[in-house]
Amino acid sequence: MKVLVIDDEESISHLIQLQLELEGYEVSTAMNGKQALQEVKKQPDAVILDLMLPDMSGYELLPKLRAENPDLPVLMLTAKNQTNDKIIGLQLGADDYMTKPFNSTELLLRIRNLLKRSSAELTMKSSDTLEAGGIRIVLHERKVWVNDEEVMMTFREFDLLCLLLKYPSRVFTRDELLEAVWGFEFIGHTRAVDIMIQRLRKKLGTYSQGIVSIYGVGYKWEESNVK
Repeated sequence: MKVLVIDDEESISHLIQLQLELEGYEVSTAMNGKQALQEVKKQPDAVILDLMLPDMSGYELLPKLRAENPDLPVLMLTAKNQTNDKIIGLQLGADDYMTKPFNSTELLLRIRNLLKRSSAELTMKSSDTLEAGGIRIVLHERKVWVNDEEVMMTFREFDLLCLLLKYPSRVFTRDELLEAVWGFEFIGHTRAVDIMIQRLRKKLGTYSQGIVSIYGVGYKWEESNVK
Protein backbone atom coordinates (compact mmCIF):
# COMPACT_ATOMS: atom_id res chain seq x y z
CA MET A 1 0.00 0.00 0.00
CA LYS A 2 1.30 3.45 -0.96
CA VAL A 3 0.68 6.59 1.07
CA LEU A 4 1.42 10.12 -0.13
CA VAL A 5 2.32 12.57 2.67
CA ILE A 6 1.87 16.24 1.71
CA ASP A 7 3.39 18.52 4.35
CA ASP A 8 5.89 21.38 4.13
CA GLU A 9 7.20 20.77 7.66
CA GLU A 10 10.09 18.42 6.97
CA SER A 11 10.30 17.16 10.55
CA ILE A 12 6.60 16.23 10.61
CA SER A 13 6.72 14.70 7.15
CA HIS A 14 9.78 12.63 8.05
CA LEU A 15 8.18 11.44 11.29
CA ILE A 16 5.00 10.31 9.52
CA GLN A 17 7.04 8.65 6.78
CA LEU A 18 9.12 6.74 9.31
CA GLN A 19 6.07 5.57 11.25
CA LEU A 20 4.28 4.41 8.11
CA GLU A 21 7.35 2.63 6.73
CA LEU A 22 7.78 0.81 10.03
CA GLU A 23 4.23 -0.46 9.51
CA GLY A 24 5.17 -1.74 6.05
CA TYR A 25 3.71 1.04 3.89
CA GLU A 26 5.44 2.51 0.87
CA VAL A 27 5.62 6.28 1.37
CA SER A 28 6.21 9.22 -0.94
CA THR A 29 6.32 12.85 0.15
CA ALA A 30 5.59 16.29 -1.28
CA MET A 31 6.48 19.66 0.23
CA ASN A 32 4.00 21.75 -1.75
CA GLY A 33 0.96 21.54 -3.99
CA LYS A 34 2.92 21.40 -7.24
CA GLN A 35 4.94 18.41 -6.09
CA ALA A 36 1.79 16.76 -4.74
CA LEU A 37 0.05 16.96 -8.12
CA GLN A 38 3.02 15.18 -9.68
CA GLU A 39 3.15 12.50 -6.98
CA VAL A 40 -0.59 11.77 -7.09
CA LYS A 41 -0.19 10.67 -10.71
CA LYS A 42 1.73 7.67 -9.32
CA GLN A 43 -1.58 6.38 -7.91
CA PRO A 44 -1.12 6.34 -4.12
CA ASP A 45 -3.67 4.37 -2.10
CA ALA A 46 -4.21 7.20 0.41
CA VAL A 47 -3.10 10.77 1.08
CA ILE A 48 -2.23 12.64 4.26
CA LEU A 49 -2.74 16.31 3.39
CA ASP A 50 -1.56 19.25 5.48
CA LEU A 51 -3.84 22.27 5.31
CA MET A 52 -1.09 24.91 5.28
CA LEU A 53 1.19 24.64 2.23
CA PRO A 54 3.51 27.32 0.80
CA ASP A 55 2.05 27.57 -2.71
CA MET A 56 -1.63 26.71 -2.15
CA SER A 57 -3.84 25.70 0.75
CA GLY A 58 -4.97 22.17 1.36
CA TYR A 59 -8.47 23.43 0.57
CA GLU A 60 -7.31 24.44 -2.92
CA LEU A 61 -5.31 21.27 -3.46
CA LEU A 62 -7.94 18.77 -2.36
CA PRO A 63 -10.29 19.23 -5.37
CA LYS A 64 -7.27 18.90 -7.69
CA LEU A 65 -6.35 15.59 -6.04
CA ARG A 66 -9.96 14.46 -6.37
CA ALA A 67 -9.86 15.30 -10.07
CA GLU A 68 -6.99 12.82 -10.45
CA ASN A 69 -8.72 10.11 -8.41
CA PRO A 70 -12.25 10.65 -7.02
CA ASP A 71 -11.99 7.56 -4.79
CA LEU A 72 -8.67 8.50 -3.20
CA PRO A 73 -8.94 8.42 0.62
CA VAL A 74 -7.70 11.71 2.09
CA LEU A 75 -6.87 12.47 5.71
CA MET A 76 -6.47 16.19 6.31
CA LEU A 77 -3.81 17.13 8.86
CA THR A 78 -3.46 20.65 10.22
CA ALA A 79 -2.33 22.76 13.14
CA LYS A 80 -5.71 24.45 13.18
CA ASN A 81 -8.32 23.18 15.61
CA GLN A 82 -11.30 25.28 14.63
CA THR A 83 -14.64 23.61 13.91
CA ASN A 84 -15.09 25.72 10.77
CA ASP A 85 -11.81 24.41 9.33
CA LYS A 86 -12.97 20.84 9.88
CA ILE A 87 -16.35 21.56 8.31
CA ILE A 88 -14.76 23.14 5.22
CA GLY A 89 -12.39 20.20 4.84
CA LEU A 90 -15.23 17.70 5.06
CA GLN A 91 -17.37 19.71 2.65
CA LEU A 92 -14.56 19.65 0.11
CA GLY A 93 -14.38 15.87 0.35
CA ALA A 94 -11.79 15.04 3.02
CA ASP A 95 -12.50 11.60 4.48
CA ASP A 96 -10.95 12.24 7.87
CA TYR A 97 -9.41 15.10 9.83
CA MET A 98 -6.72 15.32 12.53
CA THR A 99 -5.07 18.28 14.22
CA LYS A 100 -1.44 18.80 15.21
CA PRO A 101 0.01 17.78 17.56
CA PHE A 102 -1.36 14.32 16.83
CA ASN A 103 -1.09 10.95 18.49
CA SER A 104 1.04 8.70 16.28
CA THR A 105 -0.89 5.56 17.14
CA GLU A 106 -4.20 7.22 16.32
CA LEU A 107 -2.83 8.50 13.00
CA LEU A 108 -1.71 5.00 12.03
CA LEU A 109 -5.07 3.53 13.02
CA ARG A 110 -6.97 6.08 10.97
CA ILE A 111 -4.80 5.52 7.89
CA ARG A 112 -5.11 1.76 8.32
CA ASN A 113 -8.88 2.12 8.52
CA LEU A 114 -9.06 4.28 5.39
CA LEU A 115 -6.90 1.84 3.45
CA LYS A 116 -8.75 -1.21 4.74
CA ARG A 117 -12.14 0.10 3.70
CA SER A 118 -10.90 1.34 0.34
CA SER A 119 -9.07 -1.89 -0.44
CA ALA A 120 -12.01 -4.05 0.58
CA GLU A 121 -14.31 -2.20 -1.77
CA LEU A 122 -11.88 -2.26 -4.67
CA THR A 123 -11.37 -6.03 -4.41
CA MET A 124 -15.03 -6.98 -4.24
CA LYS A 125 -15.73 -9.86 -6.61
CA SER A 126 -19.48 -9.61 -6.84
CA SER A 127 -21.30 -7.61 -9.49
CA ASP A 128 -24.21 -6.69 -7.25
CA THR A 129 -26.08 -3.51 -7.97
CA LEU A 130 -28.38 -1.29 -5.96
CA GLU A 131 -31.18 0.64 -7.64
CA ALA A 132 -33.68 3.21 -6.43
CA GLY A 133 -35.65 5.31 -8.87
CA GLY A 134 -33.14 6.70 -11.35
CA ILE A 135 -30.17 5.82 -9.13
CA ARG A 136 -28.05 2.80 -10.02
CA ILE A 137 -25.01 1.70 -8.03
CA VAL A 138 -22.50 -0.92 -9.18
CA LEU A 139 -20.90 -2.05 -5.95
CA HIS A 140 -17.77 -3.78 -7.20
CA GLU A 141 -16.90 -0.82 -9.44
CA ARG A 142 -17.86 1.77 -6.81
CA LYS A 143 -19.76 3.73 -9.44
CA VAL A 144 -23.03 5.63 -9.20
CA TRP A 145 -25.33 6.70 -12.01
CA VAL A 146 -28.20 9.15 -11.70
CA ASN A 147 -30.54 9.13 -14.71
CA ASP A 148 -27.85 7.24 -16.68
CA GLU A 149 -25.21 9.88 -15.96
CA GLU A 150 -22.25 8.85 -13.83
CA VAL A 151 -21.90 10.88 -10.64
CA MET A 152 -18.49 11.03 -8.97
CA MET A 153 -18.47 10.13 -5.28
CA THR A 154 -15.77 10.07 -2.63
CA PHE A 155 -15.48 6.62 -1.10
CA ARG A 156 -17.24 7.71 2.10
CA GLU A 157 -20.07 9.36 0.18
CA PHE A 158 -20.39 6.08 -1.70
CA ASP A 159 -20.41 4.03 1.52
CA LEU A 160 -23.03 6.26 3.12
CA LEU A 161 -25.32 6.14 0.09
CA CYS A 162 -25.00 2.35 -0.14
CA LEU A 163 -25.78 1.92 3.54
CA LEU A 164 -28.96 3.97 3.29
CA LEU A 165 -30.15 2.22 0.11
CA LYS A 166 -29.43 -1.25 1.47
CA TYR A 167 -31.76 -0.64 4.41
CA PRO A 168 -34.68 1.45 3.13
CA SER A 169 -36.97 2.91 5.80
CA ARG A 170 -34.53 2.05 8.57
CA VAL A 171 -33.69 5.08 10.70
CA PHE A 172 -29.98 5.46 11.43
CA THR A 173 -28.79 7.72 14.22
CA ARG A 174 -25.90 10.04 13.42
CA ASP A 175 -23.66 8.04 15.75
CA GLU A 176 -24.55 4.81 13.95
CA LEU A 177 -23.72 6.38 10.59
CA LEU A 178 -20.42 7.72 11.92
CA GLU A 179 -19.39 4.32 13.22
CA ALA A 180 -20.54 2.46 10.10
CA VAL A 181 -19.09 4.81 7.49
CA TRP A 182 -15.98 6.10 9.26
CA GLY A 183 -15.21 2.70 10.74
CA PHE A 184 -14.71 4.03 14.26
CA GLU A 185 -16.56 6.24 16.68
CA PHE A 186 -15.93 9.81 15.55
CA ILE A 187 -17.14 11.04 18.92
CA GLY A 188 -18.33 14.62 19.09
CA HIS A 189 -18.33 15.17 15.34
CA THR A 190 -21.84 14.18 14.27
CA ARG A 191 -21.82 17.37 12.19
CA ALA A 192 -19.67 15.37 9.73
CA VAL A 193 -22.73 13.25 8.93
CA ASP A 194 -24.86 16.31 8.18
CA ILE A 195 -22.16 17.69 5.89
CA MET A 196 -21.90 14.45 3.96
CA ILE A 197 -25.69 14.20 3.65
CA GLN A 198 -25.70 17.72 2.19
CA ARG A 199 -23.09 16.66 -0.36
CA LEU A 200 -25.05 13.54 -1.27
CA ARG A 201 -28.30 15.44 -1.71
CA LYS A 202 -26.61 17.89 -4.04
CA LYS A 203 -25.21 15.07 -6.17
CA LEU A 204 -28.47 13.10 -6.28
CA GLY A 205 -30.48 16.03 -7.65
CA THR A 206 -34.22 15.32 -7.70
CA TYR A 207 -33.63 11.98 -5.98
CA SER A 208 -32.25 13.76 -2.93
CA GLN A 209 -35.76 13.61 -1.46
CA GLY A 210 -35.11 9.92 -0.85
CA ILE A 211 -32.86 10.93 2.05
CA VAL A 212 -35.22 11.85 4.86
CA SER A 213 -34.13 13.74 7.98
CA ILE A 214 -35.52 12.43 11.26
CA TYR A 215 -35.48 15.41 13.59
CA GLY A 216 -33.21 14.93 16.58
CA VAL A 217 -32.25 11.41 15.51
CA GLY A 218 -30.63 10.97 12.10
CA TYR A 219 -31.56 9.87 8.59
CA LYS A 220 -33.26 7.18 6.56
CA TRP A 221 -33.81 6.30 2.91
CA GLU A 222 -37.48 6.43 1.89
CA GLU A 223 -38.00 4.36 -1.25
CA SER A 224 -41.46 5.77 -1.96
CA ASN A 225 -40.03 9.28 -2.36
CA VAL A 226 -38.04 8.39 -5.49
CA LYS A 227 -40.46 6.19 -7.45
